[in-house]
Amino acid sequence: MQSSFWKLHGKQALIIFAIISVVIAGVIGKVSASPDVEQYLSKVVPEAASFKKLDDRASDDLYLFAALDSNGTQIAYVTSGQGIGYAGPMTVVVAWSNEGVILAMDVPQTNDTPAWYGRLAANDYFSQFIGRSYQDPLQLNEDINAISGATRSSTGVDTGVRAGRLILSEQLGNPYPVPPEPVNFGLAEVFFIAGIVSVFALRMVPALRKIHVLRYLSLLIGLAVFGIWLSIPLSLVNFIVFPTGFAPTWQSNLLLYLMVFGIIGAALAFGKNLWCFWMCPFSAIQEGLNFIGGGRTRPITRTQLVMRNTRYVILWLIVVLVLVFQSPHMAVFEPWNTIFSLKGALDQWLLVIATLGVSLFIHDFWCHYLCPVGATMDIILKIRRGTIGLVRKFSSR
Repeated sequence: MQSSFWKLHGKQALIIFAIISVVIAGVIGKVSASPDVEQYLSKVVPEAASFKKLDDRASDDLYLFAALDSNGTQIAYVTSGQGIGYAGPMTVVVAWSNEGVILAMDVPQTNDTPAWYGRLAANDYFSQFIGRSYQDPLQLNEDINAISGATRSSTGVDTGVRAGRLILSEQLGNPYPVPPEPVNFGLAEVFFIAGIVSVFALRMVPALRKIHVLRYLSLLIGLAVFGIWLSIPLSLVNFIVFPTGFAPTWQSNLLLYLMVFGIIGAALAFGKNLWCFWMCPFSAIQEGLNFIGGGRTRPITRTQLVMRNTRYVILWLIVVLVLVFQSPHMAVFEPWNTIFSLKGALDQWLLVIATLGVSLFIHDFWCHYLCPVGATMDIILKIRRGTIGLVRKFSSR
């Protein structure tokens, strides 16, 4: 009796528990979030004896301070603004002269993966701001050069500096007019649109569906473009920045919006996952290794199918942690972040080696059993099927 009850209601109970726990985690994270930017001010003005708050816009995480010497004389301004990088918010602290010229800057808090964010310092990105006046545009890709391979980190820092410039210019009595943000549309966006249209055709046109080699060609192109060239495979963090409220502007990060909402939109509209097994560069690597290893093990047996639920447990755990700690970077753990940047800690490289090693014998091991992106897409497709089923059920009455 208890066994049959669990079969009927156990799954529903787990789903309800997961939803409630995620909601509670989100509430805890928002309530406990309390930024303390004053501890970072001395990093940019070490000679200051004290700091005095001049303006406070806590709702926007934007602050203005006066740096004072031992006599109480102001020697500089300090702003703290927030930008959104690859994995969420970053705090950007800037020291300005009394005339509004940038003297020094620091990013004491960032959620971005070190492999990507580290490219900024390695390529002397921050020095471009030093000596700039608050009256300069400071526009990325026009006045400030973004760092290839770390565009979203570059954008986050630039946004934080310009946010500080906004509050400083008002303090100086010369408010800086906020220009419209240019839309960042280039080759990366063109390649993605072409890719998703091509995969849609491969999956929906009967004649093309019979040519199996085209799927492998699509995977190779995905590996070359989204893995090797752009190093931006679709990751869990790309999804999670939206419900946490840490998504960057669509103008400066159009590719992110195209990837997330393009893939989700196609799934909801047509019931097809156009990314996994078709465009994902890590899937291409796994299938190549699987071909070399000759492995044919797939999730077919009952035990193997049950093991696929591990993906949902990982997804739930990561989402809860991200919401509680308000740190989207916790979602950046997938092995492709290491393999495509060629940078990572020992544990990250061990995950890469283990995943690729098992992929020699088990077909798309990460995708089938561990991938949170795949779990996310499966949930979206299940919601679609459930909604369609309910609509048909009520419409037939």
